[in-house]
Amino acid sequence: MAYTSTNIEQGKKLYITFCSPCHGATGQGDGTVTTHGFPAPPSYSKGQSSRGGAMKDLTDGKIYHTITYGLNAMGSYASQLSPEERWKVTMYVHHLQTL
Repeated sequence: MAYTSTNIEQGKKLYITFCSPCHGATGQGDGTVTTHGFPAPPSYSKGQSSRGGAMKDLTDGKIYHTITYGLNAMGSYASQLSPEERWKVTMYVHHLQTL
């Protein structure tokens, strides 16, 4: 799938709907669920992955895999997001890794 501004913008809309409640609007791990006692996920730009390494260095495949199958407290989003939509969210997460 091409990295186009349209795909990234669609990824942003999907991210805001499905991901921001936990990961926060800017991917800093400060979503609203953290105010209800749930642990904060790591920041995409500053955090460390539970798999090892920096979150900012996660590859397309690792991001897509996590959206598809879940990781730690995060469940799978395979039933909510189509494969194409998951790739669009992956593109947007790459943007958030730079913030």
